[in-house]
Amino acid sequence: MTGKYESDDGRDADRVTDRYAAFNDGAGEVVVYDTKNNAAWMKSDAAVVVEEMV
Repeated sequence: MTGKYESDDGRDADRVTDRYAAFNDGAGEVVVYDTKNNAAWMKSDAAVVVEEMV
């Protein structure tokens, strides 16, 4: 199953987008958010760089 902005066929695997962004809140947690929808965000005390997962 895919969401509105992703696909199963891999066509967007190399696409660079500024749709999503992240920042460290200074308290050791990371906030990831949708730059076009201010109600869409998540906060975590753990994060991994995608390139490190490969």
